[in-house]
Amino acid sequence: MISPEFLFSNIPEKQSKYFFSIIQKIGKEKQVAKGEKIIRHGSHPSFFFYIVDGAFKTSIIKNDKAYILGFTFRGDLDCCPASLWKGMANNFTIEAVTDSTVLVCELKDFQNACPSKKYYTITTNIMSNYVSILENRVIEALSLTAEQRYNKLLLQQPHLVENIPLAQIAAYLGITQERLSRIRKKRKV
Repeated sequence: MISPEFLFSNIPEKQSKYFFSIIQKIGKEKQVAKGEKIIRHGSHPSFFFYIVDGAFKTSIIKNDKAYILGFTFRGDLDCCPASLWKGMANNFTIEAVTDSTVLVCELKDFQNACPSKKYYTITTNIMSNYVSILENRVIEALSLTAEQRYNKLLLQQPHLVENIPLAQIAAYLGITQERLSRIRKKRKV
């Protein structure tokens, strides 16, 4: 749920390159099959991951109903911040929606690879960006129509959004598949 934009817009380019050099050094490449859960509800993951290729969804189940909170794509970071930094059990699941490749980075390895000051600067920027994304999602859910939110999702990664099952996109938008089909049809006209 963490966009790569924070690397380029919120921290200096030099720091961004440094961050990528560290995750490329410590990250362990992993292939994640479509439908595979990389983080499970109730777990205590000690890692974050960088998406080299593919797409993931973050979801929760409440009252026996699944809700999709968001999608992450190639170039994004994803994790469960509360678990990662506070040791709390996470309250959502992150699952691959396409066959994907990620770099799995243990937080301890990242911390050991960085001088303290850089570690705290980078992790503070990551958390600030995460909070900003969550704020924007709440604002968008309240103020934008499903069609506007769909269009915004398409702007992120249009070729990857095409690979996400319509049922999942509709669930994310909080609409029926039929409504999503009408929105998609309207775009083609």
